[in-house]
Amino acid sequence: MPSSHDLFVKGFLSNLTEAIDFFDGSLPKSITNLLHLDKLELTKETFIGKDHDESRTDLLYKIPLKSGSSAYIYLLFEHKSYYDPKIFTQLLEYLSKIYNWQIENQENLTVVIPFVFYHGEKGWDLGENFLDNFPVNSIPEEFLKFIPNFGIQLLELKSKGKAFQTRNLALRLYLRMIQIIRDIPEDFKIHLKEIYTSLREEKNFAKRIEILRNLLEYLSKARNDAENYSEKEITEGIEEEYMNFLEKIREEGKIEGKMEGKLEGEMKGKIESKLETARNMKDLGLSMDIIQKSVGLSEIELRENGIL
Repeated sequence: MPSSHDLFVKGFLSNLTEAIDFFDGSLPKSITNLLHLDKLELTKETFIGKDHDESRTDLLYKIPLKSGSSAYIYLLFEHKSYYDPKIFTQLLEYLSKIYNWQIENQENLTVVIPFVFYHGEKGWDLGENFLDNFPVNSIPEEFLKFIPNFGIQLLELKSKGKAFQTRNLALRLYLRMIQIIRDIPEDFKIHLKEIYTSLREEKNFAKRIEILRNLLEYLSKARNDAENYSEKEITEGIEEEYMNFLEKIREEGKIEGKMEGKLEGEMKGKIESKLETARNMKDLGLSMDIIQKSVGLSEIELRENGIL
């Protein structure tokens, strides 16, 4: 299950404005100078392995080149909020599936850049190439060519390091919140107030609401003591604005809740209709393969409802 950090990061980097500014500020200029970053697209592909397991990468972007040709590159975004020595083998699996997918769907293979965004408590010491994880000094040189080496583009956001530099206020505040989220309570209060104060820079009221809502949702899920950070000492000087924002969020939440309930009811009705069709088809002696393809329900859904 995705962590609160994963959901937050994938949420704001699924917004193309934030994603473009994020990569513009974190990729080397030697790379961004070759890319039409403003034409970045977020793909929705899933990749099927040999054992038929479905795998969705964290985020996969498609970016055209400035060369004027029809060429483009893929940018594979992988987020890690904790230290994971398996990161390179995970990326290797993703890369293999993406390249297999390219072979099946494209005329030529296209470059895939693995991008790792890391903000774990332990410092990054895994290198920036797969080969860095091997005891190279003890491996005869003749064998090195057999290692499927590849590099990564790494962004490590350290809790005590510099803040991410960007003109995009939403992105700046989101990344700053990630940076301070593990601070001790005394430091966290100070930094959180700085974030709330910076929110004044956003002149669009609707955008302010969106940013604050995202920050509060992340805070509530990422810290066990989240309820301690609505005190007046944090919102002093911006209290009136802050409370207005909260009230607006609550109002929108009621509207969204009603809409979600309506959509959920409609969805249940559609599924029940499909299940009834599946039962009738089964009574007629049709095969499960035909039934599954006709009604568009998964094997699990059919089994859970007693049809398989």
